[in-house]
Amino acid sequence: MNVLLEARRLEKQYKLGGGRVLHAVSDVSLQVHRGEALALVGESGCGKSSLGRTLIGLTQPTSGEVLFDGHRISGLSDHALRPWRARMQMVFQDSSAAFNPRRTVGESLAEPLRIHGRKNIRARVDDLLDQVGLARSVADRYPHEFSGGQRQRLNIARALVLGPDLLVADEPVSALDVSVQAQIVNLFRDLRASLGVACVFISHDLSVVRQMADRIAVMYLGSIVEEGDGLEVLDRPAHPYTKALLDAVPRPDRPLPPPLKGDVPSPVNPPSGCRFHTRCPIAQPKCATDRPSLQPCGVGRRVACHYPLVA
Repeated sequence: MNVLLEARRLEKQYKLGGGRVLHAVSDVSLQVHRGEALALVGESGCGKSSLGRTLIGLTQPTSGEVLFDGHRISGLSDHALRPWRARMQMVFQDSSAAFNPRRTVGESLAEPLRIHGRKNIRARVDDLLDQVGLARSVADRYPHEFSGGQRQRLNIARALVLGPDLLVADEPVSALDVSVQAQIVNLFRDLRASLGVACVFISHDLSVVRQMADRIAVMYLGSIVEEGDGLEVLDRPAHPYTKALLDAVPRPDRPLPPPLKGDVPSPVNPPSGCRFHTRCPIAQPKCATDRPSLQPCGVGRRVACHYPLVA
């Protein structure tokens, strides 16, 4: 399978007051293949959104590099990055903020087509509305006239307008009702099948991830701790943190296990060694001093743990 997007040892840091530094993304290396769906999962604040924005150039990495279709795009100026933006788009969590409230949605969808010199603009807008399951007549309406689910469909149409090869979807269904979530999940699956677009889904909802992801990368405190085939990771977790995430999902056939001990450490002052060792139920002295790197664990899986749960 061809590699479409590759991150190599990405670091993203934010300088705070008093000389402090927030380590949002730490030493992340991963690949996204053409046409596949990769899910980034983890607790709120673990760096998923920062990583997603860095992957497509909305923010620049502090160090490391991003390659798209074999070309290094990290570090490029806005002008140099512009031709690549048509091939990489983001679906934001807040659909209401994705559109100018003073423009009709048709005008907003048409704007990037005009900027990039495309022709047959109205026909393209009509096709997009068809693809996301909305009537063509909605192009003449304003964003406030739509429900949350309809706005998210329009948000997806906006991301697709230039025919990208990659979508990064940041919690695309978390703000929607459960019934509407299912509709948007099905829409993503249909669009992937029909358009062949690769997707990076950022989510904390493992039930949604199970339906959408070919592969899963689990993040904790800015680092990837496990990566592999979606069903393998969800059914046979290798990292204790992945297992804790899965155990926290309510199930009718079992009581909830005790929550993880302690709070998530601060990304301003992350722990030494394995960053999860302060909360890990199987931590050993080595975990506090030696930081584990992602190592092969079975077929097509990597895990950053000195004592993985599966061989």
